[in-house]
Amino acid sequence: MQNTLYQKSNNKQEDDQEDDRELFREIAQGNKLAFEQFYVKYYQYLCRFALTYEKDVYLVEENVSDVFYYIWQRREELGKIMNPKVYVFTMTKNRLFQHKKATQKNRMELQFDAVEHKHYVPAIEEDIIRSEQEDDLRKALLQIIDKIPPKSRRIFEMSRIDGLKYHQIADILNLSVKTIESHMHIALKTIALTLAKTNKIK
Repeated sequence: MQNTLYQKSNNKQEDDQEDDRELFREIAQGNKLAFEQFYVKYYQYLCRFALTYEKDVYLVEENVSDVFYYIWQRREELGKIMNPKVYVFTMTKNRLFQHKKATQKNRMELQFDAVEHKHYVPAIEEDIIRSEQEDDLRKALLQIIDKIPPKSRRIFEMSRIDGLKYHQIADILNLSVKTIESHMHIALKTIALTLAKTNKIK
């Protein structure tokens, strides 16, 4: 039974990847509707991912928008991309790094930690949490996720929310698969311990 479920999950990911490749092929030919579909599909995911590197929401939105602008401007090259999802996540990460380097050159004393911390709840979380106790459930979920160390949380969200495989996350973050597995272990252990403590309190 488990093997069947796992196979279905793999098939869904493969189908989704093929859909993305088809969208890229259409975009490469100048199809604006395909570009809009890809934008709608990944904009919020990329914003949430970017917020694990940069807490300024407006700066994140600007950089993610720039990623899509770059995709459209260089659309002729998209037909060669085998995994569009990994491609746009990597582009987003690299753009944020480039922006930080440029900012540090212009303003050496800029303190990123002073930026007001803001939470960005991805659309997929909002869909899961919809119920009569939506607010309470969302707060509880965010409190649990907040307990995960930042690097492990980033990897946990990329795996569980963005649906990326470990080797894809490793490619995006330039880490080994074993390191990804280690961070996932930390994240899941943190969640388990937090839930255990919560149940004891109740």
